Amino acid sequence: MPVATTSLEHLLGAQHVRTDAEALARFRVDGRSPSAVAEPANAAELAEIIRWARENKTALLPATTGLYLPVGNPPAALDVAVSLCRLNRVIHYDPADLTLTVEAGLPLAEAQKRLAEHKQFLPADPPHADQAALGGLLASNASGPLRFAFGTWRDFVIGMKFVTAEGKEVKTGGRVVKNVAGYDLAKLIIGSLGTLGIITEVSFKVFPQPPATATFVFGFDSIEAVVEAARRVIHSSWQPLLLELLNPQAGDLVSCQPLSPLHWSLVVAVAGVEPVLRRYQTDFGALARELRAGQLDILRGHDEQFVLKAVRERIPRALAKNPATTVVKAALPLAGVGPFLTKAQQVAARYELPAAASAHAGSGVANLFLMPPPEMADAAKRMAQAATEMVHAGNNLGGRVTVPWCPTEVKHDVNVWGPLRDEFTLMQKLKKQFDPDRVLNPGRFLGGL
Repeated sequence: MPVATTSLEHLLGAQHVRTDAEALARFRVDGRSPSAVAEPANAAELAEIIRWARENKTALLPATTGLYLPVGNPPAALDVAVSLCRLNRVIHYDPADLTLTVEAGLPLAEAQKRLAEHKQFLPADPPHADQAALGGLLASNASGPLRFAFGTWRDFVIGMKFVTAEGKEVKTGGRVVKNVAGYDLAKLIIGSLGTLGIITEVSFKVFPQPPATATFVFGFDSIEAVVEAARRVIHSSWQPLLLELLNPQAGDLVSCQPLSPLHWSLVVAVAGVEPVLRRYQTDFGALARELRAGQLDILRGHDEQFVLKAVRERIPRALAKNPATTVVKAALPLAGVGPFLTKAQQVAARYELPAAASAHAGSGVANLFLMPPPEMADAAKRMAQAATEMVHAGNNLGGRVTVPWCPTEVKHDVNVWGPLRDEFTLMQKLKKQFDPDRVLNPGRFLGGL
């Protein structure tokens, strides 16, 4: 038995150090698998693992479900995966104070189920929302359509505990909404892909469920018309929960009525009491007539939830339909969404790559899905070249473009994080300060951090 595995078993117990093929396959990243999966029961055991790894120059891969492991560069080293599946408790929940504290291995769906008992919820709807654990979602800063109304994780995380690469437990923020003590390190840890510390506990501000909701699906014949409709909604007094744009190919990919493979779709969800929803119906009907929409469907209840889930899960659906899919993500000024999607589709067509396009239209985040046919022999090369052109196109529009999902062979020819910017020097200093021995997820973040 390898010395490393023996040492881990001494720390955790043999039953919590997995070396079976099924466990190792879950944490395989870009062709590399760990030699073991360690499952600590608490922050103290996690700290012991990290101190052991530092002493033994062992690279750790923080994860729980493994659903977001495709995001990032290929690892510079990968020795042991650390799964937080046993850190899955609700620590504290105060419905009256609208606060929730949980361990990082708790699935988001379980947190939502607990909150729903008191008609509350976390306004987070990232891809894989039914399966992913909270720690991984925060580490990757994964978000979904509801970011338009509620923001991203940094907007409703009020406190956090994490373990540093020195094996020290750190607390930042607290369990109350108004907390101004010290630096807000949580905002630094969120989105750092586990390269600065491993999250163990999180406190959230939660929200009351709306009294009722309705979702409107507009259909337009052109990108110009759907972008204009989105612009009108954004710059109005209306307050939608989400504003999603899908081209005909994305409508076909999502594959649920009334999203259409024939129209550009604009999905607008709203909330309020019934008189408010009736007013939205009147107003949106007038907008559809004014802009000559080809369709306007109003969804409630099960039909509404079915469509919203399909829209939220369009990345997993694309990957399930075509595992070779490359997803290009552009964070843009609002005015840049339409021009970027137009340019990106032109690039995809030039490389003869079937493509679907969508956007969180109210947040300036656009996605382009490159989905090569199985018979395309040089698909990886074409996708890398097309993605690189899209990165430059988005940057020229004042945005930032990354490639969060793509096959490993594409990663060899494209910078998945986009070009380095002035802040990278500061990021290097932070990595050196937090993880001088490069124990935590080495090489996977921006610039090989």
